[in-house]
Amino acid sequence: MRLSSLLLGTLAIVTMVPPGHALDLSLTAAPYTTGGLYTNPVFPVEGETVQIVLRAQVEGETAGAIPAELAIGYPSGLVRRFPLSLTLADGLAEGVLPFSAPANGIYTVTATLDPEQALNETDESNNTAQITLPVVVAGRELNFVWYGEEPTLRWTTCVASANDEAQRKRLAERGITPLHWEYGGMSWSYYDKERAQTDPEAVLSEIEAVFDGKFSGGQPPYAAGPGIDETGGYPGSFKERASAASMRAMVRAKRAHPERFFAVWHGGGLREELAQYYREGADLLLVETYLFRAIPDELGLDDIYETIEARLGEIMRSADMLLPAYGNHCYTLIALDACERPDWIDLGEQEQVVRAIRRLCPEMRGIAWYNSGYGGYGLERSESGDRQREAVVANAERLFWDYWVRPCVTIMPQSVWTRQTGPGEVEITCAVSNLGAMDSGPVVVGFYVDGRCVDTVTVGKVPAGRGRLASRALSKQVVEVSAGPHIFSARILTAREATVLDPRQETDRYVE
Repeated sequence: MRLSSLLLGTLAIVTMVPPGHALDLSLTAAPYTTGGLYTNPVFPVEGETVQIVLRAQVEGETAGAIPAELAIGYPSGLVRRFPLSLTLADGLAEGVLPFSAPANGIYTVTATLDPEQALNETDESNNTAQITLPVVVAGRELNFVWYGEEPTLRWTTCVASANDEAQRKRLAERGITPLHWEYGGMSWSYYDKERAQTDPEAVLSEIEAVFDGKFSGGQPPYAAGPGIDETGGYPGSFKERASAASMRAMVRAKRAHPERFFAVWHGGGLREELAQYYREGADLLLVETYLFRAIPDELGLDDIYETIEARLGEIMRSADMLLPAYGNHCYTLIALDACERPDWIDLGEQEQVVRAIRRLCPEMRGIAWYNSGYGGYGLERSESGDRQREAVVANAERLFWDYWVRPCVTIMPQSVWTRQTGPGEVEITCAVSNLGAMDSGPVVVGFYVDGRCVDTVTVGKVPAGRGRLASRALSKQVVEVSAGPHIFSARILTAREATVLDPRQETDRYVE
């Protein structure tokens, strides 16, 4: 339908508003998970179709469709406008625009009800809402998981404990994966404790049978699958063996129901047997590393960064667990605590932890947050505590945006190297990597010899891609130096509209 035809239809609608019935249309995008302007999926991939949904509130009565407009702002500055005709039902007016973004980047979506103001409304000030629409590169799909729903947040791909049917339906239509909560074998306590001491194999068989029923049975309405709590256990312990029993049941359920989504919260370090079950049965492995409360409070540990490395260490890398590989479909994310003791979380240190994770596992495709427990663990709720909790949660979301979604450029260790090309002549190479989910803009790199800047190079963009070779840009500079030892370095000087993780690396070389 042409816009002129739509406006003619709008005039007809005005004449059909019943007399004596005040009309008000309203639209909001916040909070995102209940607002009336949203997308499915949350992070569309360039070239694929995203559904942009406009759902307005309608007070009063009107007949026929309601006109609306969606204006999409491209990263280039181009704005395209799309008319919509909203369908009335149960006090709502809804329309859907399928949209395919030609390139990755940050788009904006602005929705306007009755753009020509042809309808006689009691309030014309509540007819517009806007959202940011990030479009990511294929191969850098993102996972941002919360244990429980945080309605004030925008960036959520999975809620591991969606409690009721209406909540799960609402999340699913916004492209957020809603899971129902289940206990894993380590946490599950409904078994004969005394018999487990005398006949553990029989009890483990019974536990496995119970989880066969849980995971392979019927699903609650609109649930994508289960969020499975706390598998793991110390080596050789009954709890570890019970975890393995529940995970064997998960593997069988995944084979029988490949459409279901399985997320597992794993406590402690990872071991080979459980790693194999996760590869075969889980879509998300969430490695619990609760640095801000449990690690210092219950274990008495001081170096939280050593804990991060231990949780994401040798077995996980040797087992190819960080990304789906060789036929498995499991993404591994580190899981941090946000709300058990928010009064112990300094916002700057929260960012420092995220930066350490990005350095250690640059290929990790997201992060998970456990956001329950507030008001426990020795903390009484208060107004100041509420504000701190809100600040911690908001900061967690901001960190996901800064370090995973938008361009995040860095010079990784060993990414500045040299090659002697002649007597006293050295070629310096700097590899700038992009850990984000969309291509960066221009990046200016400075080259230094013994602390002195010898030249700068502008890289047109640093692409985002599935892996190392597709997500970096090389820049080179040839310098003449005297014979002897020298320190060669490179530094990111400018990277507009990107997060910079580590701007500088160096190497030394003896020049002949």
